[in-house]
Amino acid sequence: MKSRINYEKYVELLQAVASMSRLYSDNSVAYVDSRFVERLFIKSTGATDLSRLDKSFDALVLPDVGVGVKTFLSPNTRSKREKIAEFPRYAQDGEFLGLAPQQLAIKVARFRNNRVFSDANELAIDLDKSIYHCLIRTRNGAVIHEEPYETIDISSIRPTDKHGNLIPRWPNQARGVFFTDGNSNYNYNTSKNVLFKEFKISSKPDVIELLIFDDIFDRVLTWFDGIRASGFSVSDQAGKELLIVDEPVTQLPGKDYVVLPLYSTRGDKKNVPLRSGINQWNAGGRVRKFGETYIPIPQEVHRLCPKFFPSRDVKFDLILPNSNMGVPSKVCQAGGKALMSDPNTTLGHWIMKVLRPSLVDADFERPTSAKDKPFTYKDLISIGKDSVIVRKSKDLSKARYSLEFAPLDSYEEFISEL
Repeated sequence: MKSRINYEKYVELLQAVASMSRLYSDNSVAYVDSRFVERLFIKSTGATDLSRLDKSFDALVLPDVGVGVKTFLSPNTRSKREKIAEFPRYAQDGEFLGLAPQQLAIKVARFRNNRVFSDANELAIDLDKSIYHCLIRTRNGAVIHEEPYETIDISSIRPTDKHGNLIPRWPNQARGVFFTDGNSNYNYNTSKNVLFKEFKISSKPDVIELLIFDDIFDRVLTWFDGIRASGFSVSDQAGKELLIVDEPVTQLPGKDYVVLPLYSTRGDKKNVPLRSGINQWNAGGRVRKFGETYIPIPQEVHRLCPKFFPSRDVKFDLILPNSNMGVPSKVCQAGGKALMSDPNTTLGHWIMKVLRPSLVDADFERPTSAKDKPFTYKDLISIGKDSVIVRKSKDLSKARYSLEFAPLDSYEEFISEL
């Protein structure tokens, strides 16, 4: 799929910002910040900004197209390897220690795929429609390149040299491993704990000319003096676009949001209870339906944030990232220790597909079986998420909350901020 860019608007804003490169650099190639390119894509497509959510995707073109936005310098405009994932936590936990090159490539690919599938399930993204959008800076200007957002075909992984050429065996390389899945070339750098992907650019891309003003400091002062003289009003539409900054409203921990762990906070070691919380479907006492789940609410959260949630058993709407419809939910069980939807399989369906991306909708239409494996903390590590963020609506007339997944260790960071 190609993104539906307002090309004229995209080029106009890009050229305007690139012309200011001398504010930051003396390089002959225009300086364009990566964050600006993310915003440029969002402004020119009307997409939803995901770049601050620590997801595999930087933007969501509604209703279900995920976009990874990249910007990089490539003088030859043929190909360039760029970072697509980082694994510092996995390396810190020793996940890659002692692995042979082939084992390392497979494990890195599996971690990458798990994270992408998990994020796609969380946000209801269709991977078959999703893309990478790349703005590539060249000696002559810039080009736009788009390609499918693909996961790595683990069954087809083969060793390559650093140029992407197939080689007969896996060499021992102290700094990492190079490989291909037949669709794209990759390499994992062990010193940086980063996975790179080679982006191959079309043979004859359309070049967007980028002019750089050497007198930009004088121009900025003249421009600002004109704005100040007119009472800070901006009549030029392009100028308005450049000045608008959609920064998120500051939210206060404990008042506007809380973070809830998906594991037990008891003891020194993180673990997921075998028969409660996200494993409630595995509890005994009666026949359980696969997907029965609740989110634990530690007593520490009730103690530090006593007015955040409604009283026990008072229903409210909970908005999930994969839908704009509110899910009827409530705080329940003794001591208000559980956040649960009604029915509890609605929340469980969403949570469990994010935690275990291999699950399909049909799995939730049956009773549990002996083949169903309870979740462990290792499952949370494998997708890089072990908590959820619950946000309270600013609209006091509605009892509405929203829910999203949070990165590893977010609960501890939240508690330390209170």
